[in-house]
Amino acid sequence: MARGSEDAPALWEAAGRHKRKASRQMGGNSGGSKVVARVVDGVEFPPERIRRLLSGVPFFNEVLRQDAAQFELLLNCCTISRADPGAVVIRQGDEDSGLYFLLRGRLAVQAETSQPGRPAELLNHISPGEVFGTLSLVRGAPRSATLCVDEHSAEAVLARIDFMYFSYAVDYPLFSLATKLSFYRMLVHNIRWTLEVNRTREPHHELASYLRKMPLYSGLRDTREELAALHEQASALADLLCRWNESAAPVSGAG
Repeated sequence: MARGSEDAPALWEAAGRHKRKASRQMGGNSGGSKVVARVVDGVEFPPERIRRLLSGVPFFNEVLRQDAAQFELLLNCCTISRADPGAVVIRQGDEDSGLYFLLRGRLAVQAETSQPGRPAELLNHISPGEVFGTLSLVRGAPRSATLCVDEHSAEAVLARIDFMYFSYAVDYPLFSLATKLSFYRMLVHNIRWTLEVNRTREPHHELASYLRKMPLYSGLRDTREELAALHEQASALADLLCRWNESAAPVSGAG
């Protein structure tokens, strides 16, 4: 069933519930591991400071340049949290509908092993301005890696936005077509970049040819047709990246 603008109040109310739930989860404990990320308030992080941090992320910066009101809406839908070195931000196998942006600090991407006593394998690092958690959201799957604040980093500051705002690609209860296009362009770019890195490192991998054959949208930009095409691309690229990760150690923490 199509969702229209009349659903915006219900979505906004759901957003409040999700932000409160995220606030409780951030301070919890998962399997005895160190999970101490906590949601910040307006005193600790005034809105103007959050705006400056978010404007350093390409997606948020693009929306800000397009439509200041949409940027403020994104800000209101985000949960900002901070975590100390060693804190787990995402745990492999968990289910979470949040998409994350690193605003400050450095994160380590790790693959948990099934062998008792064997430490997790370090796969990559995430730097400020990067988005993570895309893979599991697009595929509706559990998190594929564990992300924690690098022990040699200062604290990390994160922004989280619930994927429910963008999971309906062609309907816009809260966000405009332009904002959704920016969002899905970001998703496609993020997943394709990871695949390109994989292909550069393993040019003869059996899946490398599939990436070269993946079609690019060539129609009119800034249209509903482009949004639908980006939605399909994100899904296809995520499936391909998942297959690649299952055949070898993944390069990135798309999560």
